[in-house]
Amino acid sequence: MLDPNRLTIGDEIPAFCREGTVHHWNRYAAVNYEFAGHHWDDDVARHEGFSAPFAMAPLLHAYLHAMLRQWAGPSARIDAVGIRLRSPFLKGRSMTAGGRITAVRAEAGEAVADLELWMDDDTGARLSTGTATVAFPG
Repeated sequence: MLDPNRLTIGDEIPAFCREGTVHHWNRYAAVNYEFAGHHWDDDVARHEGFSAPFAMAPLLHAYLHAMLRQWAGPSARIDAVGIRLRSPFLKGRSMTAGGRITAVRAEAGEAVADLELWMDDDTGARLSTGTATVAFPG
């Protein structure tokens, strides 16, 4: 279990990995009614200039939330997550997300950590960068 009193600038959080499969994306699409062809169909994706179907941007944002929750635990509060997409997460690739603590402070009896976040695919392409703020109750 994470000890918020031992948060250290420079510490990396555990990696979070996912496969780029229509099977995974279909679950997300079902609850968000996100059935755009470029997420499923090779021909549609190519017609739009992509080499393959790609994951939904909000799903990538959700993956970062899931990574933070696994690291911080259920009692932490995820105050903010910002993401900047750099490259699509294509079908058939795998993705690894990570993060690093950039600042730690005490606010209103809580330990608060700021983090830089990233996602890379298995070719080394940087899919996204971002930031997050996570608060831990005192």
